[in-house]
Amino acid sequence: MSLTYLGHSAIRFEVSNLNIYVDPYLTEPVDWTKLTSGHLVLYSHGHFDHGVLMAPELWQRWGCHFVAPSRLVAWMRRKFRRKIPPEAFIPLDQGQSTYYGEVKILAVPAHHPVNRLGKTLMTLFARSSAPGKPVNGYFFDGYYHAGATTYSKDIARALAGFDVHTACLPIGGKYATASPADTLLLAEEVGARRLVPMHWQPLIDQVFFRYQPSDLIRLAREEESSIEVCALAIGENLGRPDSPSRALDKGISGVSG
Repeated sequence: MSLTYLGHSAIRFEVSNLNIYVDPYLTEPVDWTKLTSGHLVLYSHGHFDHGVLMAPELWQRWGCHFVAPSRLVAWMRRKFRRKIPPEAFIPLDQGQSTYYGEVKILAVPAHHPVNRLGKTLMTLFARSSAPGKPVNGYFFDGYYHAGATTYSKDIARALAGFDVHTACLPIGGKYATASPADTLLLAEEVGARRLVPMHWQPLIDQVFFRYQPSDLIRLAREEESSIEVCALAIGENLGRPDSPSRALDKGISGVSG
């Protein structure tokens, strides 16, 4: 059981004999056609950099199911009605949970208040009307993937009583995503033992974020945080805390370089 970082917010989780992809916006150096087939894809919201427009290609190749907020599911069913059967979609809203096989998946609140500039960029580059709100985070098997969010007390409330061994959190600090300080506070509040930074890499030449993992690592060191910051390279695999393994899997099918 492990996770593999695939760039931006895209992460593959291997849990209970399932391959679960979250926000698979897959670009170079990842060749998605060579990745291990996914059983389930979780979308946090409809912004282009979280991979919704790839859904028809993923379904054609993998025959997978898709979980997303109900508003986004309604849009996808209309948009892809000739490409993906409606039963492939599973609507899940904040506070709701569902089982996929043996894995229980909880939709966690997120706060992603994109401003006018952010909305303009999404429109220009996405050329898509996929709804960017609401935004789900997801918790399953001890993993918490925040999707895209700033700091919100609602997240810790939603995860109270759950054992979060690994939190995958945005750190870009721009376009309504958390800063390293926000991220570290959020990780502490949800009781995470490990923190995987994401949502910080430049998407295209015109879209840069403010912070990088080095900023988070430095802050955690300065504050003497007990949380282990696991800054992963694209293609790097991280095992569960109870079976620690961490390696850049250069042989992973689908990642070149």
